[in-house]
Amino acid sequence: MEPEKIYQYLEDLAEKLGISIRYEDLSGSQCMAKSGLCRIKGRYFYIMDTSRDLTEKIGLLAQCLGQMDLEGIYVVPAIRELLERSRPHYPR
Repeated sequence: MEPEKIYQYLEDLAEKLGISIRYEDLSGSQCMAKSGLCRIKGRYFYIMDTSRDLTEKIGLLAQCLGQMDLEGIYVVPAIRELLERSRPHYPR
């Protein structure tokens, strides 16, 4: 699957989960800001650093969405597999 299509699927999934994606150039920020999920007044936002390349954006968003409850939401098998691989695996 093409990276652009993968990213579009991830954006669509975020929307289904009620997460709005905001795009900000964080490369020149004076603080150590980076992409990530935040909650403001009960709404979820994912701040995506526009200075990242597409592969990094896919990894960042997949890492976030892979930790969400996807019960009852259809996810294309290739994207579900990506989300599974992106989840942190803790040793037992």
